Amino acid sequence: MHHHSMTHDGSLVFLSFMVALFASYTALDMGTRLRRAAGKARLFWLGGSAVVLGGGIWSMHFVAMLAFDGGVPIGYNFGLTALSLVIAIAIVAVGFHIVTRANPSIVRQVAAGAIVGCGVAVMHYTGMAALVLDGAIHYDPMLVAASIVVAIVAATAALWLTLNLTKLWQRVGAAAVMAVAVCGMHYTAMLATSIETLPGEMAAIDPLSRLILAAAVSVGVFLILCLAMVCVFVDRRFELLADREAEGLRAANKALTDSQGAIRNLLDNADQGFLTISSDLSVGDQSSAACEAILGEAPAGKSIIALLCRNTPHDTASAMQATLESVFRDSDDFARELKLELLPTEFGLDGKSIKAGYKFLADSGRVMLILTDVTQTRQLAEAVEREGKRLAMTVLAFTEGEAFAALVNDYQKFLGAELSPLIQRIEIPAAAGELRRHLHTYKGLLAQFSFHCSPRCLNDIETALAAQPSWTAEAAREAIKPQRLTAELELDLAGVTDILGPDFATSGRRIVLSQRQLQAMEKVARAMLASEEGRAVSPPLRLLLQTIAGLGMLDVKAALALHSRGAPALADRLEKQLAPIRVKGADVGLPPERFGEFFRSLVHVFRNAIDHGIERPEQRLLAGKSPDGLIQCDVREENGWVEVLIKDDGAGVDRSVLEAKLIAAGEEKSKVGNLPLVDLVFREGLSSRDTASDISGRGVGLSAVKAELDRVDGSVEVETEQGAGTLFRFRLPVAGTSSTASNVFVTGVAI
Repeated sequence: MHHHSMTHDGSLVFLSFMVALFASYTALDMGTRLRRAAGKARLFWLGGSAVVLGGGIWSMHFVAMLAFDGGVPIGYNFGLTALSLVIAIAIVAVGFHIVTRANPSIVRQVAAGAIVGCGVAVMHYTGMAALVLDGAIHYDPMLVAASIVVAIVAATAALWLTLNLTKLWQRVGAAAVMAVAVCGMHYTAMLATSIETLPGEMAAIDPLSRLILAAAVSVGVFLILCLAMVCVFVDRRFELLADREAEGLRAANKALTDSQGAIRNLLDNADQGFLTISSDLSVGDQSSAACEAILGEAPAGKSIIALLCRNTPHDTASAMQATLESVFRDSDDFARELKLELLPTEFGLDGKSIKAGYKFLADSGRVMLILTDVTQTRQLAEAVEREGKRLAMTVLAFTEGEAFAALVNDYQKFLGAELSPLIQRIEIPAAAGELRRHLHTYKGLLAQFSFHCSPRCLNDIETALAAQPSWTAEAAREAIKPQRLTAELELDLAGVTDILGPDFATSGRRIVLSQRQLQAMEKVARAMLASEEGRAVSPPLRLLLQTIAGLGMLDVKAALALHSRGAPALADRLEKQLAPIRVKGADVGLPPERFGEFFRSLVHVFRNAIDHGIERPEQRLLAGKSPDGLIQCDVREENGWVEVLIKDDGAGVDRSVLEAKLIAAGEEKSKVGNLPLVDLVFREGLSSRDTASDISGRGVGLSAVKAELDRVDGSVEVETEQGAGTLFRFRLPVAGTSSTASNVFVTGVAI
């Protein structure tokens, strides 16, 4: 038995290390690309990496085996040699697969290193088993274990370096560590190997096997080189395509960014504010710069209800919130659009007027709001409205000077002498009702003459008084503020005096008489007409005396015509059409001190006819009527009575609505059913409207008419037909009054 010492060819040993180094660098570099790949590309890089490193390890092993001189002839078993190559490639593929998964843990890295290290060892000892020689191979267990440990530790370190180092020299270092792992394991294992030959034993050694092995190793190294070159070419091709795609993406991203920037710049420089809200009604992070200026604070993340409804009644805010939540719950586009149209479009925010538009964005499931500060527009519109009313007032003051002056004088008298006593007695129900009727009547009369400030102020006072059922004199005076009413009247009149001058009432060829002077003249004229001398005067002188006696009388037809002049403006405001109001009948003059208040109160009959009776044009057309509503007035005189008829062709009075209102207020149903229609129509506080406006709906206007009618001992009948209209027939007792009219409706009369 002979033990043979082992030697190695130095040049081939160096060559084996270089093969391992080259294969390790190429495979590890491919491994870094493997980490970034997915799908079919990952399979390509995994297979390439496994073939390069596994084939490189195998080539290094057999180059080293060619350098090995065991002192005996050596051949190689083809099957086991090929198996060792397959083992090397397969185990390296498993290790690379584990370690190149996304974010591998330390445990995975160690496991992969152990698998690759063990694979190198298995490949080595399988290759050693492929040796064919005269004798037996023995291994030192300690050195075998050491060789396996060297392979595992070095392979783990090489893989860790590959995963965590990115620079070229760092990757070269990782490849060197892997090459050391392979070579260290091989030569440590070779130290553990000894060959024992027995005398007389001869193995069947194929002398061509070493030549075939050398050729196979050469082919293997060549294939590794070729594969590496192909991988590099493919990688560069991929990188080129990726660079082109990245450049295209960068260009597209830049274009998108520029476009977004341009849009953002456009939105930020627009006067309108653009923002979106999500299903929880909070504002999104992105909004245009104008939003903060309009809302007074940065809106991102805040509730749109809290932002827009700071000065909105709680009920309105709750309704808006419920509607918006319903918009997000609904999946039908048409239903969404209908609900969006129900949302408020105007908001008052700290003295500003904000207009809102809504749009549901189906792609993002959000609602876009477009906010516009229309404060200046509203102010301009109000200024235009004020100027229009000022001009209308000026025209009326010039053309209807007597009536205009009478209204101003009466209103000033009311503010100066009558308002304070009524406020002082407001705790008495009758006085409180009289106060409300006066306020409502003057509001209508002043609006009829196009006063701008005073009707609004009176409407605000009516709203305040209606807010609670009972008042103390002190609280009522604080709510009404008589000095404010006087200031608003002076503001209205200032617009007229600026144009016509402070003495417009005496301009032209008119002479103004005081009430005292007029009464004195009337008294003398009537006395003369009643005396024997008066009956004996010539007809021209008698006509003059009759004219003087009738100068201070109220012309009934002129009073009605005066109300009719304000009706078209109200119809336009309510988007209704009205034919010219006709006043016909007898020429009747009545004492203004007795009947003036009643005829002033008739403004409510005209306003109610337009607001409650006359329908909109489209409704009238559907009902077979002319689109222009019709109001007619007729004056009749007979047997000591004057009849004033005011008729419209509107929708008529719906008795059932009034009855339902009374029953809801606590009246007995049977009692309500027996009430005449006139009692329902003129009932104080009863209106067919659910809410009051600055025009009607408070249930005060017609009750004011009835109060004045009762004061002059008159009566009224109401006839109505659903869809055909309503007729008011007023009867006034005027026995003993003159029928000579003078077109005068004032207390100071012009002749």
